[in-house]
Amino acid sequence: MTKTAVIITCGHSTPEVSNERYTWLGDLLFDIKPDYVVDLGDGADMKSLNSYDTRYPQALVTQNYEKDTDHYNDAMERMRKRFKISKKKRPAYYGFEGNHENRIKKAIKTDPRLEGTTRGISFSHLNTKEWFDEYHEYNNNAPSIANYDGVYYAHFIGSGAYGRPISGEHHGFNLVKKLGASATVGHSHKFNYFVKSESFPRPTHGLVAGCFKGAEESWAGQANREWSKGVCVKRNIEDGNYDLQWISMDAIRKEYS
Repeated sequence: MTKTAVIITCGHSTPEVSNERYTWLGDLLFDIKPDYVVDLGDGADMKSLNSYDTRYPQALVTQNYEKDTDHYNDAMERMRKRFKISKKKRPAYYGFEGNHENRIKKAIKTDPRLEGTTRGISFSHLNTKEWFDEYHEYNNNAPSIANYDGVYYAHFIGSGAYGRPISGEHHGFNLVKKLGASATVGHSHKFNYFVKSESFPRPTHGLVAGCFKGAEESWAGQANREWSKGVCVKRNIEDGNYDLQWISMDAIRKEYS
């Protein structure tokens, strides 16, 4: 039996930007009623734990760990709310830790005195056990890879001795070339898709799933124009093969705002 899945990645929920888009996403999920949702990570931006703004006091004063985690949990609640209210059968939720969620673990590793579930920082504050039926944390300091219906998923897939993220102008093609199988990743915020139709016994698909960001980033400059905001819908999934639909953030906003 074939399945339907919705793929989201890199939502970067942050207190400076409204989570309204997650309400829209919840409405979209309720209409599509997929078998499962795959969240490829970086849903929580965790600006309060970044290592880039330490020289800029103006940026630092706006950052707050508790607000970061609260805002992420609000986003997750909004995405699931329609199913909860209606008491209709909900999809399964599969989640992946991204490098932004991993900032929590890095901060604790750098200074273990910060750790604490009540008054410190803790990965448990993201409530992944509540939000996801299966959640894949980092493994050996790199994103985990998991297979659902013949497709390999990860926040990013690495290559080379140091496991740097596969990327490039032909990112989707490079994924298929590396794994010899269908693979879907996030991380780059770009949309890229390649299908190798002649693969036997079924076509293989390399997909870079864009992002679900709510605003441009001042640090990214012109790269903001390269980012694709929206979600991917996979239908008729079977043994790594599927029919792909891209739904842009503009289309989601127009339909559900």
